[in-house]
Amino acid sequence: MAIDSLISVIIPVYKVEEYLDRCVESILNQTYTNLEILLVDDGSPDNCPRLCDEYALKDARVRVIHKENGGLASARNAGLEKANGQFVSFIDSDDWIEKETYEKTMRIREETLAEIIMFDIVQTDGINFFNKFNYTRESGCVVAAKEIVKQILLDKIGSEVVKAVYDINCWDGIRFPYGRLYEDIPTTYHVYEKASKVAFVNEPLYKYRVNKSSISYTPNPIKPYHFYLGYRDHYEYACKYYPDIIGSVGANAAHYAISMYFHACTDAIEKLAPYKQETEVFLIENKKYFNINEIMRSRRIMLKLFYFSKSLFRLVCKIMNKIGIQKLLNLEVK
Repeated sequence: MAIDSLISVIIPVYKVEEYLDRCVESILNQTYTNLEILLVDDGSPDNCPRLCDEYALKDARVRVIHKENGGLASARNAGLEKANGQFVSFIDSDDWIEKETYEKTMRIREETLAEIIMFDIVQTDGINFFNKFNYTRESGCVVAAKEIVKQILLDKIGSEVVKAVYDINCWDGIRFPYGRLYEDIPTTYHVYEKASKVAFVNEPLYKYRVNKSSISYTPNPIKPYHFYLGYRDHYEYACKYYPDIIGSVGANAAHYAISMYFHACTDAIEKLAPYKQETEVFLIENKKYFNINEIMRSRRIMLKLFYFSKSLFRLVCKIMNKIGIQKLLNLEVK
């Protein structure tokens, strides 16, 4: 029965010694106790490796994987390779979950036999809570997994892998792409595609810490390309399997592509220069499939300028970058 099933909880660990205790304790103290807790030390240079080993000595459910630094995707994949549970959950090591998270999700699983059980996320600075992400419907509600895939491709439901508990079979043949930033975007929809049903727990069980030192908030000039690449993956997948929504999915891809192209056209971000031509080709070859009117107004203007004259677009980009108004036009990737 699902209520007795082992859940493998995968926690990548890297430079989070300030937050690790709250994360791990929130899992050790779960009311649902049949857990395998995989702490994946991704070559952390601080005290995290020692802390992980101490947790393993403290509780037999904790297993530690020490590996060379390879990034979040690599760490999650290492956890998946070692997971023994019938179900799997991902927790980022600076976040935490409510005490009854797994009891509530597995109860819904037992009632519905859904392969994926979703719950809500709420952002926090560690003390205050804000910006609740309402992904779920009424608790116990069940929908076809393909409907969730569509919602993810349309960017109406985010790709965060941490907001659900998954039957491990949904991960057969699927791993996070090594070396990619925003690795959830090109991965999660494939996992949902493997399921038949998705059920919901309508509560903000996951506490997402806004950590300014995390990878998500660390400046990286290559971020615009990886963000665009994820949404281009969505578009290409929709073209093959969901042709009825390619206009809207294409609008999302164009939205991020024009932002990427803007950054590539400025002198400030030379690392994006190699990707400028492929982005240009993508925008030109797929123009007729984009529902341009669905794109944010500021980026829609830039996209129309691009189609009118690429040379004029590049000139405008350099002027905008010089006088610093790209933030005003929402052309930055965050």
